[in-house]
Amino acid sequence: MTDLSPYLDAWRQSVAAVLALEPDNWDVPTDLPGWTAKDVLAHLVHLERVMVEGETTPVGGAAVPGDYTDAGVAALRDVPVEQLKKDLTDLVERRAETLAELPDPQAMAVNTPAGVEWTWEVALRNRAIDLWTHEQDIRRAVGIPGGLDDIGAHVTTATFAAALPYILGRRAKAPIGSVVRWIVTGPVPVDATVEVGEDGRARRSGADPTTTLTMDTEAFTVLGGGRRGPDDVTVEVDGDPELAARVLGAMAVTT
Repeated sequence: MTDLSPYLDAWRQSVAAVLALEPDNWDVPTDLPGWTAKDVLAHLVHLERVMVEGETTPVGGAAVPGDYTDAGVAALRDVPVEQLKKDLTDLVERRAETLAELPDPQAMAVNTPAGVEWTWEVALRNRAIDLWTHEQDIRRAVGIPGGLDDIGAHVTTATFAAALPYILGRRAKAPIGSVVRWIVTGPVPVDATVEVGEDGRARRSGADPTTTLTMDTEAFTVLGGGRRGPDDVTVEVDGDPELAARVLGAMAVTT
């Protein structure tokens, strides 16, 4: 059975980090189109409120629609930063009380954003990733780096690394025989080699790579989070440049 406690620890740590940020200006653009740093904070408040108080108009499905999150931000756009921080603090404490006893990871979660159909394992992992990646969105926007070795960084990097076979085989549609090695340096390292087999499926491999992509933890998670394109991060490519471009352009696991 999956241990859910690391997801909760990551969630709480990232919330605390966001609440501690005191930039000179919250109204700076982030990597998320149309959203300022303050908008990202409002987004966090919106989703926490839904997960505490429930959803009045559930959408269902497996993913949270973009227009749903945009509407949540728009509804809070006039709320001052300090009030947003107070609301986030209150909501997180209320939700932490409901999670004091960890639920069954495979049971269906309640009060999910837009009413999406997630198990508790998926819901809490996604929330940990969402909080940490949005913490990083704010940090990059306001010029206050940090948190790249926190629990959320480990949860996010591991989740993105687990998706590498899907990225190579399904999204990049790499030809049979392609072997790509990802070397991630920095606070949360990754060393993963993935090969597309004769059956067309990509899987972890011990074969010699035809292409190696080397980047640091921040670049890996920025690409995996769909925050920036390959031309906007530093990646060292060794091998087939065309395959590398296809793979790097397909690395977004979430947005």
